[in-house]
Amino acid sequence: MISLLAIAIVALAFAVLVAMFAIQNSDLVSISFFRWQLTDISLAVVILGSAAAGALAVGLFTFVREIGLRLSLRSCNARLDAIAKELDETRENSGHLDKEVERLKEEIQAKAKELETEQRRVSALQVELEATQAMEVLPEPQNNEKENM
Repeated sequence: MISLLAIAIVALAFAVLVAMFAIQNSDLVSISFFRWQLTDISLAVVILGSAAAGALAVGLFTFVREIGLRLSLRSCNARLDAIAKELDETRENSGHLDKEVERLKEEIQAKAKELETEQRRVSALQVELEATQAMEVLPEPQNNEKENM
């Protein structure tokens, strides 16, 4: 990007050239602009006045552009702040969600251990039931055998 010093040097050199040109052309002239008329005015004054008007117009357009850019920058900074705030909230929510995920994982592990313990208990009870059923001796009906004979 062009530095401010370089712009100032170029502007000063241009101003010196315009002044030298105006001094070398100091004849009297008449100027008409719409209904305005100026007679017997020095060409140097016209040249310097035109250069000053041009510089003023450029300065005015630059000022308006600068205001527009500052407003745009302010708007962008406001949007940036809003997005940064949203990002912080998202990170905070992400942290809360990570903690919740960890808590749920621990809960799942605890429930899995509890389920495993209950399954072992059920298996032990089934083994005990089978052993009890195997140990039971069913009495043979003696009445029926005698009657059938």
